Amino acid sequence: MSFLTQTASATTSTDDRIPRIESIDVEVFRVPLPDGPWGDQIHHVTDIEVTLVTVHGSNGLVGRGASHTSGMGGATIGALAREIAPVLVGRRVSPRALWTSAYRYVHDIGGAGVTTHAISAFDIAFWDLLGKSYGVPVVDLLGRVHEKVALYGSGINLHLGIDEVIDQVKRWQAKGYAFGKVKVGKPDVEEDVERLALLTEAVGTYPIAVDANQGWSFPDAVRAFQRFEQFNLLWIEEPLPSDDILGHARLRARTTTPIGLGENVYTADQFNQYFEAGIVDFVQADVGRVGGITGFMDIATLARVRNLPMTPHFVLELSASLLAAVPNARAAEVTDGGRWQDLQIVKGGGTEKDGFYFPSDEPGTGLVWDLDYLAAHRVAL
Repeated sequence: MSFLTQTASATTSTDDRIPRIESIDVEVFRVPLPDGPWGDQIHHVTDIEVTLVTVHGSNGLVGRGASHTSGMGGATIGALAREIAPVLVGRRVSPRALWTSAYRYVHDIGGAGVTTHAISAFDIAFWDLLGKSYGVPVVDLLGRVHEKVALYGSGINLHLGIDEVIDQVKRWQAKGYAFGKVKVGKPDVEEDVERLALLTEAVGTYPIAVDANQGWSFPDAVRAFQRFEQFNLLWIEEPLPSDDILGHARLRARTTTPIGLGENVYTADQFNQYFEAGIVDFVQADVGRVGGITGFMDIATLARVRNLPMTPHFVLELSASLLAAVPNARAAEVTDGGRWQDLQIVKGGGTEKDGFYFPSDEPGTGLVWDLDYLAAHRVAL
């Protein structure tokens, strides 16, 4: 569905490089996982649902951005995006101003979650269009501080045998990835302990993080942290439900192992509550969930003033590029089978080499969307 500007004055601007929004298209796609379902303690995922926003500028250029979910909710996000679109058509492409307008418009139905997913798609599209209008990559609009960004390996591997997990982690090590992350959350924590003992013995000093995917109760989390201390893990991720800030604070008081979280935290205000409580050590904001590039950079700044490293979740082709503009960047996540190029959501972006990511030099986000493939998986709204 397309939303068109109604004003003749929409073609004028104080800077002729900054267009106005002539129309906005909103589409939703259900993209299958080519290598079969993903699973962890609480998920069984067969598809990635993508809400794609296409913004047509008065200068003839087009910006695209997207949000994503793990297999459900895309139609809801798409429906909300269609409600937001008419509020933005006709406006100048100033991403922060448009973000503020969109957020104020939707805030009364929820300050985070579905609302920030929808805003993410718009915001990424606006930055893409602005970069193309100026003829520069978005990372340079933001202020590039790194020429390349470190990567880390991540696997949806709780269902794999430990020999398969060891082979996976050794492959990441050989590719030059800074560290690896594996799933935990077996019904018996002693099975997790046994697997981690075998893994750490096999990979030596190579740093390992683990991800519990919000699957533990508080007592289970306390026990797991105690049993895992022997492995000197880089972090334990999402030990409790992501909105249980008090539970995380209680857990922090009983452990010395660092905590990573953020893929299911949606606003700078929510992150700030975690930061103020001293709970999070590795910040895992997801650009497709936190209100796009504007929200992501706000969170990165809040983390920077606390000297906390950014290790963002998913969407490698965009997240890694944005980290090049983040002084406190640590590494971007490379999910096995989860690159958007692997999923055929995009055809290209930046370049991966020797364990690092080099952002694209193309104007805008640098993402080349695979529109033909996506069209075959469109969801009717």
